[in-house]
Amino acid sequence: ELGAEGWLRLELRLIADVGLVGLPNAGKSTLLASTSRAKPKIADYPFTTLEPNLGVVVVGGRDGQSFVMADVPGLIEGAADGGGLGHEFLRHITRTKVLIHVLDASGGLEGRDPLVDFATINAELSGYEVDLSEKPMLVALNKIDLPEAQERLPELKAELKRQGYRTFDISAATGSGVQDLMWATAQILREQEDEPAPQKPQQRRV
Repeated sequence: ELGAEGWLRLELRLIADVGLVGLPNAGKSTLLASTSRAKPKIADYPFTTLEPNLGVVVVGGRDGQSFVMADVPGLIEGAADGGGLGHEFLRHITRTKVLIHVLDASGGLEGRDPLVDFATINAELSGYEVDLSEKPMLVALNKIDLPEAQERLPELKAELKRQGYRTFDISAATGSGVQDLMWATAQILREQEDEPAPQKPQQRRV
């Protein structure tokens, strides 16, 4: 018999429990390096992360709970439509169970509004795939070791709380607040494991 031939495009999606999302230079790589043995490239210029990095985070000592966390290259506005590096790597966080939105609370060297940054990235997530916007999300208000971040914290926390998000004041560089963030992440993963699997509807014979 005649066979069939064609071209197939296969996409490998990394398997991680937690995905780190945010703008370039928000501190995602620093957070991954401070919580695991991963050694991502860290520098003070945008797009130092050119491919996803994975790290295993252990909470509660050697015999504690562990999970895999992925640092996804920084997203920018238009990522869902192919802008920057985001579109190529957004697929890697579709299989995660929890997202940690790393937000530069200082506004960066450009003096950006962190709330605008937050809305921009969330819009890209939902623009790429609606399910991404429905995943549990914790917000890490990073770089609180900087005076600019300290000044913005009250406003940021109040507004994000109003939007229904749970926030954590952290400094990925110094480790301040990072442990509480990891504990909260582990708790969400445990709760998801405890949820009963949806029952497959039974088919009735006619």
